[in-house]
Amino acid sequence: MRLQELEPPDDTMYKFHLLFLVFRSYAQGLHIFSFIPFGIMGAIWGHGIQGIQVNTLSIYGIIALAGILINDSIVFVDQINRNIREGQKVFDAVYNAGISRLRPILLTTLTTAVGLGPIIFETSRQAQFLIPMAVSVAYGLMFGTFILLIVLPASYLVQNKFRLWTAYLFTGKKFEPEEVEPAIKEMRVIGELGN
Repeated sequence: MRLQELEPPDDTMYKFHLLFLVFRSYAQGLHIFSFIPFGIMGAIWGHGIQGIQVNTLSIYGIIALAGILINDSIVFVDQINRNIREGQKVFDAVYNAGISRLRPILLTTLTTAVGLGPIIFETSRQAQFLIPMAVSVAYGLMFGTFILLIVLPASYLVQNKFRLWTAYLFTGKKFEPEEVEPAIKEMRVIGELGN
């Protein structure tokens, strides 16, 4: 097979597999990626509010928006996993992660949205091609972050309950909520490798 016959890898799947390697869980990777549609919804609503059509530059803004939302989700989920590794109960880990990550996530959102405000309301002809991109990022980020801060903790707890039910279904044993979390499983594997 010659080099020209090889197709380039799909970037989205590559990034998803990287998330799996970081979190040791496909479910957490899917959880993180699941907030992208909320950002897209916010970006489309922002275009409607501003009265502009979605175009190619809007799509570029949505791609940038997806990166920011994924980053915020990673920060949140990583803090939950750290809290669980430190010995906190699942509910406490989610609650404490929400408190400790609220300010960084909100500051990222507010500084980005406020920083894009002058571009969105610029009237000069030179700035007109940047406005759709700025609208996508600003409105999508504000809406997506609001949803993320409410839905991510709740859906993480639901995901934990699903893991508990699945573990009970396959093993017949009742587990503590912390025992089925990937962060604890990873610690067990590392401990076994160390011995």
